[in-house]
Amino acid sequence: MYTADPHCIKIMKKIIDITGPLYNGMWNYEPPFPVFDMQPLPQVDWIDTNVYCEVFSGLHSQSGTYLETPAHVLGYEKSYPLSKIGLEKLVDIPCTVLKVKTLTPDETGRAPITAEALVACEASFLPHSAILVCCDWGKKWKDRDFLSASPYFTKDAMEYLIAKKPFLVGSDIPRWENPEKHQGFFPDFFGAGILLASPFVHLEKITSLSPRLTILPLNVENTCCAPVRAFVWDQEVKTKSRVTIFTEEKLKNAKINSQKYP
Repeated sequence: MYTADPHCIKIMKKIIDITGPLYNGMWNYEPPFPVFDMQPLPQVDWIDTNVYCEVFSGLHSQSGTYLETPAHVLGYEKSYPLSKIGLEKLVDIPCTVLKVKTLTPDETGRAPITAEALVACEASFLPHSAILVCCDWGKKWKDRDFLSASPYFTKDAMEYLIAKKPFLVGSDIPRWENPEKHQGFFPDFFGAGILLASPFVHLEKITSLSPRLTILPLNVENTCCAPVRAFVWDQEVKTKSRVTIFTEEKLKNAKINSQKYP
């Protein structure tokens, strides 16, 4: 008789950093958004030693990878700033990763992400968790057309995501809407109270069926949006091929002992 040893089950974890880097010359939203520029701090004349530091000019609430509340569209009278979200809600969030397989640009030069494409991912969802949509677009973070050629969500795709009742939706694309083919889903999206996080990198590296997201924004007061550091715990369950062999004599003794000691 053979029985599996429960102590042979091991959970392996690895951290995947899904935060895009900030650097001079990086992609940026059009004006009036300022351009990120990092320069060395001039030497400080009120201390007697050299110090080294940088000045970040043009850093704004949607620089790089960011998190935003519904106030981004609804305003602060109908919503809330980031500082109202407790950190405990942004740590170790269960999430589902939808890996969209094939995208084809339309007449606008950008590829639509449709509800059909999301359904084809065949994923299961937990209410009030995070949904991360991967298009392999994070690989293009440093490409010149990262923003201009970004895929976009169609209205039916966003209706599909909203219906899953997530706490947060994120993706590796920087522009969810298409101004040339307006979809108009943001009022419904934010009206459902969902947080938006974007754009990520390395989503394609997530292999676990039960990853956990941690996303931490800068502690800036009175803003609906801020840059973040985000990572995913990618969990994998492994088992060792170890079994316990019970001989007839051991089974007989076990039976005797069980009768002896109820």
